[in-house]
Amino acid sequence: MGDIGRSAEQVKDNTMHAIDTTGLSDRVFDVFAATAKRGYLFLCNMKTNVSRWSRRAMADFDMPGEYMYDAGAIWEKRIHPDDLAMYQESMKRIFDGTSMSQNLMYRAKNTEGKYVMCSCESSVFKSKDGEIDYFAGTITNYGIMDEIDNVTHLSSKSAFLERLEEMTEEDRSTTVMMLVIDKLSSINTLYGYRFGDEVLRFFGAELQKIVGERGTVYHMDTSMYGVCMHDMDRAQTKLLYDAIRAMAYRGFDIGDKHVTCRVLGSAAIFGNAHGEVDRITANLGYAIGQSMTIYHGDIVFYNMEKHKHEFGDRDMIGTIYQQIMTDFSGFSLYYQPIVDARNNRIIGAEALIRWQDDKYGFVSPDRFIPFIEQNACVFELGNWVIWQALQDATEMRQIIPDFIINVNIAAPQLERKEFRQEVLNALHDTAYPPENLCLELTERCRELDTDFLRGEIEFFRSQGIRVAMDDFGTGNASLQLVLELPLDEIKIDRSFVQNIQNQPMNQIIVSAIADGAGTIHADLCIEGIEDQALELYLQQYHPTYYQGYYYSKPVAKGDFLSLISS
Repeated sequence: MGDIGRSAEQVKDNTMHAIDTTGLSDRVFDVFAATAKRGYLFLCNMKTNVSRWSRRAMADFDMPGEYMYDAGAIWEKRIHPDDLAMYQESMKRIFDGTSMSQNLMYRAKNTEGKYVMCSCESSVFKSKDGEIDYFAGTITNYGIMDEIDNVTHLSSKSAFLERLEEMTEEDRSTTVMMLVIDKLSSINTLYGYRFGDEVLRFFGAELQKIVGERGTVYHMDTSMYGVCMHDMDRAQTKLLYDAIRAMAYRGFDIGDKHVTCRVLGSAAIFGNAHGEVDRITANLGYAIGQSMTIYHGDIVFYNMEKHKHEFGDRDMIGTIYQQIMTDFSGFSLYYQPIVDARNNRIIGAEALIRWQDDKYGFVSPDRFIPFIEQNACVFELGNWVIWQALQDATEMRQIIPDFIINVNIAAPQLERKEFRQEVLNALHDTAYPPENLCLELTERCRELDTDFLRGEIEFFRSQGIRVAMDDFGTGNASLQLVLELPLDEIKIDRSFVQNIQNQPMNQIIVSAIADGAGTIHADLCIEGIEDQALELYLQQYHPTYYQGYYYSKPVAKGDFLSLISS
């Protein structure tokens, strides 16, 4: 600290270079305006390699003075050994002219000898004649390592909960956002967990850039991030989320790979919410599930008062979880017929899960399925559904020998390496013929890596099992995806056939999907048939199967057996 107050011209480093401060004051305010956000400002004259740093950096990191020669080398001594190579490579690119900006996160040793997480965002500036003359930026200190996530170098989950607790005590508007990278597990499966960690780091860094001074980004668990902000209304939060989605969709380069992601999001805006941290976080997690299953990745806002009793009832969710992990009491399967479009004969059924409880009554699948798909228990429940459906379908085959049972498969099931064997075990235990089982891939499955998805489809087909793409046309479905996958069946979502007679665009879409199915020799099933007039109109698309309330709503096993017996 001894250099503070001395004339810059009098300061020399240990190599006895005279420090030339020419220009370091002349343009500092212009550069500051272009670079400063928060933290420690630095400004380097590229011609002389003399820098000016914020005085606060001197105090926090024991820097030798406000003005320094070769500050990069001085700062380098404070960087964690594991982060040093990255820092050196970045600085080399700056000084040899191959890079015009820098955006790094690394650990640096402070005055107390503790490593803190820092981010450095900086740029190279040119003079009026086009020559590079200044390198300037800000270094942001995010805090000591026990508050930092060791994968992303962002603030940790514990720091998030601590900050959220503080914010619930404040009498000002607080906005909390939760974000999930939707396809991380498939990235881990294809490229390994180290590469997955790189994705988490890159995404986190880009996320913090977008949020900026409006708030702090936290890495919660695995693919989940939290953001805490003040004074952000609903419209501003939605715009911020849209920017984050766009960033994830554009993707980023890691080595020789370009990674794109789908983001799911939820948010809550509240004032004083003392004692509500657990409820806020629980319901934001539930709302993430809604973003995935209902709103196709759009942000879902949790209104604390409006949804106090209906949105994310923790007691109800606890009951569901307990039943899944014990005996599946309360769960049952309903069956909706699938009919041959040529003769209206029932040839199979889709198994649909239902839940009813003495306390909660009959609960809509839209309420409990999002929770299940966000929880590890989806694998246990999914295995039970497959086994129960095959068991029930065995009885149905006594009436219709070629009966085909369709079972919905969620992305988390498909991603589990044990899933293949669980399906084969269920077929073996029930003695059900594999060619009479059809696995319907739900919407989120389409977000999985195409190569991974193709491999799973090919495996099941090699075992004689049919594979269908469910609800095609919604979400991120594309005809290109259909053409790349060896599917047995494509199911057109009901939203495209409602009032199709008066919807020219939907007519074009359905025709294109039908043509795509024909190209890959897949069967075409059209859902949502409500009456005979619609059925007759849709014949022009040459479907293989129909499904809808015109034939029957989903019914319990006993009622379905009566239906196919009549």
